[in-house]
Amino acid sequence: MAHANKISHDANFLNRTLWIDDNLRVLRGINSECVDLIYLDPPFNSNRFYNAPLGSEAAGAQFDDTWSLDAVKAEWSELQEAANPALYHTIIGAGLSAGESMQAYLSFMALRVQECHRILKPTGSLYLHCDPHASHYLKQLADVVFGAQNIRNEIVWCYTGPGNVTRHFKRKHDTILFYGKTSKTTLNLDAVRIPYSKETLARRGRTEGMKSIISSSVETNSRRSAAEVEARFGKGKVPEDWWVDIAALTNQPERTGWPTQKPLALLERIIEASSNPGDLVVDPFAGCATTCVAAELAGRRWAGIDIDPKALEVTMDRLRRQVDLRNTITADKLGTTQMPGFARDKTSGDWILPKVTATGEIPVRTDPTRQTRSPRIREIRWHELGEGDCRPCAGCGKEKYREDFHLDHIVPLSKGGQDIDANLQLLCAFCNVTKGNRLTMAELRQRLVQRELGLTS
Repeated sequence: MAHANKISHDANFLNRTLWIDDNLRVLRGINSECVDLIYLDPPFNSNRFYNAPLGSEAAGAQFDDTWSLDAVKAEWSELQEAANPALYHTIIGAGLSAGESMQAYLSFMALRVQECHRILKPTGSLYLHCDPHASHYLKQLADVVFGAQNIRNEIVWCYTGPGNVTRHFKRKHDTILFYGKTSKTTLNLDAVRIPYSKETLARRGRTEGMKSIISSSVETNSRRSAAEVEARFGKGKVPEDWWVDIAALTNQPERTGWPTQKPLALLERIIEASSNPGDLVVDPFAGCATTCVAAELAGRRWAGIDIDPKALEVTMDRLRRQVDLRNTITADKLGTTQMPGFARDKTSGDWILPKVTATGEIPVRTDPTRQTRSPRIREIRWHELGEGDCRPCAGCGKEKYREDFHLDHIVPLSKGGQDIDANLQLLCAFCNVTKGNRLTMAELRQRLVQRELGLTS
């Protein structure tokens, strides 16, 4: 089934959109409950700097996976106890046990996981890819946001590879936390069945083994006929929550050189299991576009977000390569395709790539549940400052008259803040001008201290 490049029934962006921007800003602009599946492969708090090798498709792509509270001031200013006590204390606790780097990393992740939860449909799923550096802390964070009852699986993806170790066993697995938004999560287990191993089939013989499994299954579930059970046995078994049949990428043709690239087969399994043809898949850390390509191959709509402009070039290169692999042109230039929505140039015989909308513009929410500022927010904030003709400024703390105050964003719009009640405060005229539309509150207070000490004009 072909899917046109048009706005879906409730999404406020085009199919095949790739944003080059901070994913928090983009996620906050996406309509609520319009996405069917989110896969995110964020930095792992590995304390490493990643750089794609020269000569690879992704040469020039890089990111710094080290964290400090100074780097996440905007996020931390939103994650105070009053906003969400459970989330706040979860992050503080992680900082106490694992250090400031973990607290900073979780501050970065918390707001993004919250937005992922908001944009998922009630039937939607989130797959959060991580490794032992932060997997247990991320699970606590996701339990707060999604509810501990909504975790479906902690999937362990196992792989092999070289590595010299002397003080521990080889660390060769990642963790994928699979959450549903509600109990109505879409899950198509029959779509991802894998063949039984040769050992299982040979243990008692295929026919005898089949009869045994069929007999046992029919006895325990009378609603299924023997024929239904036999058909399922022929398709193979549902994967366990430890995956050993998908190899990590080394020097395969699929490899682009992008740091931390994941195999296409891994994303194909996730997408087939947790979405239906035509559903919308979003990857907030799109990188080398593995999720986008896998969604395209499976006939799903997709969108990706990445802060590195290199992501667009790699996405188009990978789509072009998949077109060549999956589609064929006969000697008389008649095309046959295994991918939905692709057309062929009748003159050249070349396959035409689908249009990918690359943009840095933040989507504007159109859903009825979008938050806006109250028309009385100035009066509300003034009342919250206390009583009397003069009340303290949230910046300098000096008491000012009502007419001296200006309504200001706590987190600047330029850094992902929203124009909603929760992000608005009163600042005196001097602090408002000093803060401008760039500084966070922490940066403003630092600037005021420097001025008091005569370190700045």
